[in-house]
Amino acid sequence: MPETTGSRKKRTLVIVDDEQSILKELRILLGRMYTVHVFTNPEEAEVFVDNNEVDLVVSDEMMPEMRGSELLARIHRKHPDICNIVLSGQAEKDDIVRAVNDGHIFSFLYKPTERQQLLNVIEKGLENRSMKLKLAEQNLQLKEYSENLEKMVEEKTTQLVKAYDRLNVLDANKMYFLVYLSEEMDSSLDRIQKLAEELLTYFAFAGSKLQLNLVPVNLKQVVDSILRDAQAGFDQAGVTLETAIDADIQVMADPDYLARVVRVLVDNALVFSGEGGKVNITGGAVEERVRLCIADTGKGITRDNLKKVFVPFMISREDRHAKGFGLNLPMTKSITSALGGKIWAESDGAGTGATFCLELNRSR
Repeated sequence: MPETTGSRKKRTLVIVDDEQSILKELRILLGRMYTVHVFTNPEEAEVFVDNNEVDLVVSDEMMPEMRGSELLARIHRKHPDICNIVLSGQAEKDDIVRAVNDGHIFSFLYKPTERQQLLNVIEKGLENRSMKLKLAEQNLQLKEYSENLEKMVEEKTTQLVKAYDRLNVLDANKMYFLVYLSEEMDSSLDRIQKLAEELLTYFAFAGSKLQLNLVPVNLKQVVDSILRDAQAGFDQAGVTLETAIDADIQVMADPDYLARVVRVLVDNALVFSGEGGKVNITGGAVEERVRLCIADTGKGITRDNLKKVFVPFMISREDRHAKGFGLNLPMTKSITSALGGKIWAESDGAGTGATFCLELNRSR
């Protein structure tokens, strides 16, 4: 059984030797500076090390049950941070040197050992262990920092790429934007103020990443809710409204953003239909997708403008509604893309009306 000396918190040493007289001497020598546990049986010493916090092990080499170098090798495999020292005779020198070279043993001393020499080696061994533990901690911190830095760099790179892409888009549309503004310079002060507000809203939207909550959404319920709010406008404008939407079909979408897209398309159909016009809304499954189409009998869209209506600042003032700024459809394009869908316009030209179609993933 082990014997313990020392009551306050000290470095913990384990001494293993089959000679009780040596253990007694070392216990007295080391007990004033360290917490010392002594063993005559190397297997008991190994069990103790496995179940307790130990800083350093000193073992005799030649013991009946097991050689000291073998014991320390076993301890090293399980506890590589523990410092190991072996006491040996000249006859075992080659085996000890081999163990030292293998990294199992910090140092070895010949018997009989001088007291001061042993104290010096133990002190250096503990210093070595402290340095190894500190280095391991620093390596762990460095690894965590490196991982965090890599993640941060990746996130910043992604942000920069997106910012660069937005900058390229804005740069490509710079001339169109300047023409767009010049067309509004003769507008009333109220309209210019409203334009400024619309531009601020658009740029804030275009420069942000949408936080989507994709859930199954009943498409007909969304459309019906928007039409209830818009019904008075249809009645006032004398525009006939017809709908044919599958009642049970669902799409994967963010309810708020989907409602925003549908509202723009409905309002767009209403304002362009004019008095006595007609708006027809249909919705249903198309293979693995769901398609919603809103057709009007309004002024129509020229072939050149079919794609331009979804690009900011590209549609000239004469082709826009008199009260609008042409920024709502580009916003619906961005939202639809974020939802994993697509949106497009169809028209046979001026005076033939237009159809806007929205296609989204079907919910299962």
